[in-house]
Amino acid sequence: MDSIGVVIAAILTMMVLSYILGDNLLFRLAAHIFVGVAVGYGVILVLYSVLLPAVSELSSSTADPLNLTRVGLGLLLGLILLLFKFRPAQSNFSHALGNAVLALIVGVGAALAIGGGLFGTLLPQVSTTMSISLNPAHYQTDADTQAGLVEWLNNIIILLGTVGTFAYFTFAVRAPGPLGGLRETVIRFFAGMGRLIIIFTLGALFANTVSSRVALLIARLDFLINDFFAGLFSG
Repeated sequence: MDSIGVVIAAILTMMVLSYILGDNLLFRLAAHIFVGVAVGYGVILVLYSVLLPAVSELSSSTADPLNLTRVGLGLLLGLILLLFKFRPAQSNFSHALGNAVLALIVGVGAALAIGGGLFGTLLPQVSTTMSISLNPAHYQTDADTQAGLVEWLNNIIILLGTVGTFAYFTFAVRAPGPLGGLRETVIRFFAGMGRLIIIFTLGALFANTVSSRVALLIARLDFLINDFFAGLFSG
C-alpha cells in the first residue's frame, strides 16, 4: 500500500511539473484532481465535525433545551433554506429566504474576520507598542554583542512604524488656523514613513511566499529523486 501511494504521489508530482513545458492536459487533470480532493476533504470534515455532531445532539434526550434550539435553528437555516439557492427557477419568496440565510452567513463570516483582525492583530500591536520603553537605561548593553542597543533601536523602529502605518490611513482635511500646516506636515511625515513600512512588509511577505514555493519545489524534487527513482531502479 505504501509503494502504491509513492507511485501515485510521483505521478501527480510529474503531472504538475509538466506545466514547465506549458499548459497541457496532464497539468489540468492534476489540478482538477487536487481541487476535487480538497472539496471532498472539506465536505467530509463538515459532515463529521459539524453536521453529524449536531444531529447527534438533537437526538440526545439529556441535552440542554436552549442548545437544542440553537442547533435546530442552525440546521434549519443551513440544510433547508440554503437549498433554495440551488434552484435556477424559483419564486420570489423562496429566493428571498435563500438570500436571507446567505446574507446571515456572509455577515457572520465578515464579523468573525473583523473581530479576528481587531482582537488578534490590531489591539495586541497597539498594546505592545504602548509598553515599549524609549529610555536607553532600561536596556542592558553587552560590550561585545551590543544586544541592548540593538533591542532599543528595534523598539524605536517598531514604534515609528506602527504610528506611521496608522498615520498612512488617516484621511483628514487641513485644519484651519496657524497650526493647521504644522499638523498636516507631521501627518504627512509619519504617513510617508508608514508607506515605507507597508512596502517593506509586502516585500517581506512576497519574499516569504517565493521562498516557501521554492522549498516546496525542492521537497518534491527530493521526493522524486530519493524516494521514487532511487526505489524504482534499486528494486
